[in-house]
Amino acid sequence: MIKKILFSLIFSLTIGLLPGQSIEDRVQTDYEDAQIISTFSVPMVAPTNNEQAMHSYNRGTTYLWENRLEDAERYLLEAIELDPFFVDAMDHLGLVYRRQNRLNEAEEMYLRSISINDQNKVPYQNLAIVYRFQNRLNDAFELYRTLIILDENDPEGYYGIGELFFIVGNNEDALVFFDRAIQLYYEMDSVLIFNAFYYKGMILYRLNRYEEALLFLQEARTVHTENMTLLNAINDILNR
Repeated sequence: MIKKILFSLIFSLTIGLLPGQSIEDRVQTDYEDAQIISTFSVPMVAPTNNEQAMHSYNRGTTYLWENRLEDAERYLLEAIELDPFFVDAMDHLGLVYRRQNRLNEAEEMYLRSISINDQNKVPYQNLAIVYRFQNRLNDAFELYRTLIILDENDPEGYYGIGELFFIVGNNEDALVFFDRAIQLYYEMDSVLIFNAFYYKGMILYRLNRYEEALLFLQEARTVHTENMTLLNAINDILNR
């Protein structure tokens, strides 16, 4: 496990790169969209016994799926008012706020969810993304560490830490974490593996390991067809 103090020192000396400003923006967007889609295919963490709250939750998540965010907010808020301990509604409402760039409100909702159920992985993962957007990289790192502690076989914590190391230019440590994420994504047969392929390819490219990089970048290209950073790296390798 990486030494926490060393990681904090790296971040304190490095100007973090906001996801919205990075050349990896397309990959980050694809990754988040895929997570949003997968949210609807996993069991609820703590279904409510309040029928009215459940009805409002179902309407709210349907509107979220349709990207009707104002409608989604209204019904998810209603679900939480009907059941103040309904963490699934809180986690989805946090996602609504995040998509609206209401990051402080998203943070508040995820922290509220964690205060009710600190074993639920969903708010940790989503709050880490909020902190990424706020350039609070140390805070994001701590949340990804928590994800690994809660479930060492969940790839998201490894992927998240790998991405943070990539941002600050720590390629060797990033590679270790992306390798673990790729292994777990493969075992899960998850489409998110292609995002990890992208980062591994870019890390190998940075390390001048071009033949290895080409293999992963070409795999990632099957999903990230319009990512110019990826395409330029592939062309540079092929023209050598």
